[in-house]
Amino acid sequence: RNLKIFFENENLSLKAVAAGDFSSQVTVSTNDEFGVMAWYTNRMINDLRSKIDEIKRTQEATIHSLASLAEIRDMETGLHIIRTKLYVKALAEHLSRHPDFSHILDPNTIELLHKSAPLHDIGKVGIPDSVLLKPARLTPEEFEVMKQHPVLGSNALKEAETVLGDSSFLNLAREIAYSHHEKWDGSGYPEGLRGDDIPLSGRLMALADVYDALVFKRVYKPAIPHAETKKIIIDDRGKHFDPRLVDAFLEIENQFIDIASQYKEESA
Repeated sequence: RNLKIFFENENLSLKAVAAGDFSSQVTVSTNDEFGVMAWYTNRMINDLRSKIDEIKRTQEATIHSLASLAEIRDMETGLHIIRTKLYVKALAEHLSRHPDFSHILDPNTIELLHKSAPLHDIGKVGIPDSVLLKPARLTPEEFEVMKQHPVLGSNALKEAETVLGDSSFLNLAREIAYSHHEKWDGSGYPEGLRGDDIPLSGRLMALADVYDALVFKRVYKPAIPHAETKKIIIDDRGKHFDPRLVDAFLEIENQFIDIASQYKEESA
């Protein structure tokens, strides 16, 4: 009977670990061989949890460092990275209850979106300073150069994937980098995708990125108040943005306001 109970507990813990839950522990109820096996199983689980936590911290630090390179070249602060990934997470969590998105936006996917979002503009490192840092509106020719940054970012992340192998967070980051300038009505770039053909990750990033670009000062424009920014986003419902995402934004706009306020630029 004791043997059966032990192996049932052991199997339950190992199944939990296989599913990514490292909180499970085998009960150490005896001082015999079963107790020793339970102790070593728990030690293995704890060591695995520690290693995975270290990998996650390294991954997050790498993402933040790479994203910071793009932001530094673009004369923006790291706060833009923080704000946009929080906007994306807030939208995704709210939409996870929407029947059209509940099967896509599970907790793991939402966390990957949150981690991957900072790499949306990584392709800007390949844009010449004369275009990227121009303190005025771009000419049509310059804008064509700027429009290459989604492709450059996607290609760079694809190269990383070839080295690291199949990686869910890099795959999603590449998807975001490539598609976050597509528009719901098909007038975006680089492919002119329309509607649901645009990956959901890119649609989420598009709204988050535009909101942040509007409410904070840029070298080519002053900051725009939330109320005016909200009107611009509403006007672009069904044109630039997925209508369902605009509706979600309106339902949680106070979260956007709070994020922008908490991570506000010092000079804003």
